[in-house]
Amino acid sequence: MKGRIAVWFAVAAAFALAAALRYQPDWLQTDILALTGDSEAAPAVARAQQKLNDQLQRNLLWMLVSPPGDSARLARATAALAEKLQVSAAIENLEYRWAEDERFRNEWALLFPLRQQLLAPGDRELLATAPEQLVQRQLAAIYGPQGGAPDLQRDPFAVFRHYFTAGPRVSTRVYRNIPVQLGGEREFTLIQATAAPAQLGGRVHTPLLQLRAEMQDWAETQRLQLLVVGAPLHTEYAAAGAQREIRLIGGLSIAAICLLSLLVFRSVRPLMLSLFAIGCGIAAGTAGVIALLGQMHILAFVFGTTVTGLAIDYAFHFICNRLRPGDAKDGDILPGLLLGLLSSCLAFFTLALTPFPLLQQMGFFVGFGLLGAWLTVLLLFPALLRLRQRPLDFASRLPQGKKRWYGTALCALLLLGLAALPRIQFADDLQLFYQPPQFLAEEEQKLNGLLPSRAESSYFLVQGRDWKQLLQREWQLAERLRAFQREGELQYFQALSEKFPPLEVQREDWALMQGFYGSAPVEGFYKQLGYSESEAEMLIGELAQPFRALTLEEWLAVAGQNYRDLWLGCEGGSCASIVRLYGLGSDLEFTGDLEGIVLVNPTAAISEVMSRQRDLLLALLPLVMLIAFGVIAVRTGARRALSVIGLPLAAVAAALASVVLAGAAVNLFHVAALLLIFGIGVDYAVFSHLSGEREKSYTLLAIAMAGVTTLLGFGLLALSATPAIADFGLTLAVGTSLTLALATLFFTGAKVKGQNRKGVDR
Repeated sequence: MKGRIAVWFAVAAAFALAAALRYQPDWLQTDILALTGDSEAAPAVARAQQKLNDQLQRNLLWMLVSPPGDSARLARATAALAEKLQVSAAIENLEYRWAEDERFRNEWALLFPLRQQLLAPGDRELLATAPEQLVQRQLAAIYGPQGGAPDLQRDPFAVFRHYFTAGPRVSTRVYRNIPVQLGGEREFTLIQATAAPAQLGGRVHTPLLQLRAEMQDWAETQRLQLLVVGAPLHTEYAAAGAQREIRLIGGLSIAAICLLSLLVFRSVRPLMLSLFAIGCGIAAGTAGVIALLGQMHILAFVFGTTVTGLAIDYAFHFICNRLRPGDAKDGDILPGLLLGLLSSCLAFFTLALTPFPLLQQMGFFVGFGLLGAWLTVLLLFPALLRLRQRPLDFASRLPQGKKRWYGTALCALLLLGLAALPRIQFADDLQLFYQPPQFLAEEEQKLNGLLPSRAESSYFLVQGRDWKQLLQREWQLAERLRAFQREGELQYFQALSEKFPPLEVQREDWALMQGFYGSAPVEGFYKQLGYSESEAEMLIGELAQPFRALTLEEWLAVAGQNYRDLWLGCEGGSCASIVRLYGLGSDLEFTGDLEGIVLVNPTAAISEVMSRQRDLLLALLPLVMLIAFGVIAVRTGARRALSVIGLPLAAVAAALASVVLAGAAVNLFHVAALLLIFGIGVDYAVFSHLSGEREKSYTLLAIAMAGVTTLLGFGLLALSATPAIADFGLTLAVGTSLTLALATLFFTGAKVKGQNRKGVDR
């Protein structure tokens, strides 16, 4: 006995050490998009998506809205709101005084000496085709009703000002350096904030949602409307919901286990040992995921709480076997425990072999959790379990049945599954992970209605061997996108090359400006303004500036954060950047003929990844069944193994039929549930078929208790607000109910066989 305990401590120490070596403070994730990783994606695409995910998970946009006509009061209220946000621990930093940003001054100071080689697209086209129109435009601006004094010595035709302020046009007034914008019949100001990292602790934390509610109450007292959007709000809402579900599902499962244990075993010791086995299972599952993957998503933890309903199976079977009168015969239960572990772990670790993060984490968590619980039962229970034995014979009181009923039920369920196959439909998308609450969705819709446009989820990924080649390729893409703009299919796009063109384009622009300054229209411009010929020649001569080759790194040092976020950096001999799209009218017909440029659609990519994983699991399911059949056949023989494997196979077929006949589209999580139903069914079938005549009542008791606790664990998942978890839980609840019913039906048929044998003996 001491040797078994020593082995248990050695295994526990190994799990703890492996987890400690990979442990990191942020091992528990809340980012929904982290679940959609695709290991088959190109590294640059993966880096791009990860960087965008990191940005999304921290960015918040606060919009303060008022009726038109009170811009000054709105600006003052915005400053007051910013002060309130700055003192909140939920906000790290924010920007709102956009008109007096030091960054703009630094960027202007760096780029203004390069003003003759940096042109807005419209000015570049005019210089190349009709330079005299540029002169007429400036004259009209000077003599117009809102005319102002141009910088005749340095930027007489405002080409650098046009370049510097290029972008979406909105009606804006500035008060106290705060831009007040007009959207429809409403005025609004914007505060862009970065949220503090989400804190997941012992209680549910919703600091951003609480801050949002408090600030909206304050805005109402100011007769203003406050709209807040951003991924951190959704992350916090989803994480809080997941934490609540963990408490509900885990708490009710533990409560059911406690009640059942006390009622059946009439002792606290079996209950404490069962809870200890569950705790060891959860600890082993968590340690296994951290050791192999380094992190786990909170949704995977919610899925993993179902390990309580499975880990307790081993404890119940061992304890019920100890109820039998006479000397303890733990060896009688060992074959069933071993086959049950092998079959269940086979199903769960199959999930871990897929490249889909949630399935990997869930597979490792439950697989290692079951292993930890199994080792605890096998190594510690023989020495620690003390139980009053008592005879049980309720198996003989089951309704009398016939052996063929079990086979008939299996065939009927299998036929039901086959009949449902022609009606099967598939669907996989991101909404399975999370559906936003109505109050956040409505708020985002209102804000989008006021803003000119927001960035689309689709974007272009541009790659090059260095930053120079990257800008060249971006420039080729920009020419295509400008054509889409002219056709009305795209409102706006944001690219590094729009603000910092390739050096070749800058040289061409510089040459255009030099030629333009020496042209007759420019000389006529100064004469029309009243300058003498000599004065005009002197001013034109002073305009000439030498070309200067600025590096991308120098510009990025002073560029706005929105442009710095587009740069992904260089790694492994390749540089990458993102081109953002705004106001996309329809899907762009991008043929992909531009080298180094890929159109990335994360939503479509997520659906594609999930569909691939669904198809992979469907292909793995027959393989798992075949392997399980082989393992069982080695112990029982092929004929009996068919009867054993028929139970989980029938349950899987009927569970799939229930999904199809209910009109639901089959998704990745339905298929994952089918795989786990098979593992659970094999467990119940193995114990049913390997149970001896004197063990039937004790085996049936253990199966019934395991079935009830598993149903509670999985069934409660069906109540989850996350569609993926709900689909998973409901399918598992149906399948587990069927496996429990079939196992009971098998015992009714087996009983007749036993009675007939006794009658013959007489």
